[in-house]
Amino acid sequence: MTSLRVLAAVLLVSVPAGCTAVSTYPPTAGTTKMTPTVSPGPELMAAAIKEASCVTNGKQPIVFNLPAGLDNGTWRRIAGLLPDGARPMRAGDEAVYSVQQLRLSGGTAEVDVTYPERGVYQLMTVKFEGGPVIPWRVQWAYRWVIPATAPVANDPAIAVASAEADRAAAEKAAAEQAATEQAAAPTDGNGG
Repeated sequence: MTSLRVLAAVLLVSVPAGCTAVSTYPPTAGTTKMTPTVSPGPELMAAAIKEASCVTNGKQPIVFNLPAGLDNGTWRRIAGLLPDGARPMRAGDEAVYSVQQLRLSGGTAEVDVTYPERGVYQLMTVKFEGGPVIPWRVQWAYRWVIPATAPVANDPAIAVASAEADRAAAEKAAAEQAATEQAAAPTDGNGG
């Protein structure tokens, strides 16, 4: 009876996997766009970042970057899934683990991550197997010998802070311009 239950569980998990279309984020032509903000998206991205860090240099705190377009909540959730000390990338960071793409097809997922290696960014693909019934587990991590472009910080919190700094700088410049114009205004000739 136990073997019948195991067989039924295997069939329930494997049948939907064979019928599922590939979904990606960021989307690519010919695939279904996925919503990476809901499970298993954040969990897979965090696990891929941890795996890439562990494979390449697990000693330093993780600095991570995610694809553009993800909301603050997703960034916070992924940060919470990473080890203590992990933080989002800021401008000027050099040793960054950056998720490039997430692909999901039934019970298989792959996450591409760029990572620093001797001053050059390289690409790693981390493959997972799992699903709603079976926890997602790393099957392998493959380090491609392909140089990758250095990541650009995509954290929406940085964009908000940058926009606020730009607004404050514009207001300050406008106030200084107004003060300069007022100081340069001609007087009425009576000393005031």
